[in-house]
Amino acid sequence: MKKSENLLLYGLLFIVIIALIFSISTFFSKGYSQQDYNKFVSAEGENKCETPQGYTNEEWREHMSHHPDRYKECLT
Repeated sequence: MKKSENLLLYGLLFIVIIALIFSISTFFSKGYSQQDYNKFVSAEGENKCETPQGYTNEEWREHMSHHPDRYKECLT
């Protein structure tokens, strides 16, 4: 009985450690900042409806559909 209790305790401790490591790494990972967003917008070019390099027309239309407030004139 004692051996199974120890095994359960070690298993629970392992899960807690993994969850803690995941939480800490997620907390310190770099997110997108306002500066990154401004850099993206400035690189957009004159015609934001035009398909940029690296996208197919279909992929770009799908991307724009996720941001209807920004690309509403492109989606009509």
